[in-house]
Amino acid sequence: MNAILLKSKKSLLLLLICLSASAYSQTAENEVFEETPFNRNWYIEVGGGAQVLFSKNAQKLDFQDRITPSISLTAGKWFSPHWGLRLQFQGYSLNGFSTSAGLYLDNPLSNGFIFGTKDPVRDHVTIRPDGTYRHYLRYANVHLDFQFSLLNLIGRVNEERKWDIIPAIGLGYMHLFGYKGTPDNDVMTANFSLMGKYKLNKRFDINIEAQTAVMPDQFDGRIAGRLYENNCALTLGVTYHLGKRGFNHRKTIYVPKEVIRIQRDTVTVVKEVVVEKKVFNEPFLLTSIRFNINKSAPISGQEMVFVNIAKYLDANPHASIRLDGYADKSGPSEFNDRLSYQRAETVKDILIHKYGVKAERLTTQGKGTAEQPYEKGAWNRVVLVTALEK
Repeated sequence: MNAILLKSKKSLLLLLICLSASAYSQTAENEVFEETPFNRNWYIEVGGGAQVLFSKNAQKLDFQDRITPSISLTAGKWFSPHWGLRLQFQGYSLNGFSTSAGLYLDNPLSNGFIFGTKDPVRDHVTIRPDGTYRHYLRYANVHLDFQFSLLNLIGRVNEERKWDIIPAIGLGYMHLFGYKGTPDNDVMTANFSLMGKYKLNKRFDINIEAQTAVMPDQFDGRIAGRLYENNCALTLGVTYHLGKRGFNHRKTIYVPKEVIRIQRDTVTVVKEVVVEKKVFNEPFLLTSIRFNINKSAPISGQEMVFVNIAKYLDANPHASIRLDGYADKSGPSEFNDRLSYQRAETVKDILIHKYGVKAERLTTQGKGTAEQPYEKGAWNRVVLVTALEK
């Protein structure tokens, strides 16, 4: 059994290295992740459901007699959008099945140090006419698991995605409690699970998880002639995220040359202000956020701009921001007035709900087409971010 566990540990280590390399490769190619505070992305989970034991003779029990309750308590952290670690307690009860064939722990003649033919469980349960009997187990399994986001690994990272599929693999320690003749026992376990998770809001998720723990044959105090036995549990749970969740990152995408010049200028201003914590009396242009024609949602790939706005406000507690929305002259003026205001409001909502900026530090106005800050028409599909002294 020790050789099997050693092989499981080596396989687990190899899998962790491969998955980590895959996650790093995708990150290097598609995205740049900035440093995220350590106190982000912690969570706790509670779950409950049912489980069954798969042992040599368990199939002789009626299936409904094999089903027992299962509970789980979990604490974990995501270290990147691709992978994380969790510590889970899982357990409660299992129903097994025994025959007169086998060797049993806690033989009275050996004081529990070796196995014998006398099963102490027989003194506490009902024996069937054929000599078989059901035994009752109480256990707790604590395991440390490596988990990864399957959808983020095989596709692009999307923190707005509602669904995720999360496989996990780990090693654990199981304690079997003495109960109705079953002796106390401690064994190592290999643990595997597959979870489907749905994001309700920034604090709560719901999930359904199927998992199994693989134990040595003698975990229940009986040697039945198999290399291992395992259980299978299906639980429904709730996840609560402690503090903020999410990662500071920006995508590496293609941007036209004329836009790159604007972005370079605005980013330089933000960096200088953040580093030097510039004190100002007059409003000045901090940065700009671009939009596609007739759209009120910003063009994707501008997360870095939003991050820098939030950093600027953190570094300058007496500052506030004015968001001026504009539109080009490709449509009716009334439509452009509404569109420019909607663009400013959309930027405000993103800063509040995704980056934690307080609403009272933001003001919005729609300029329509009455003013065109840039000579090139397409550049005027924009929200200009102006820093003000509060």
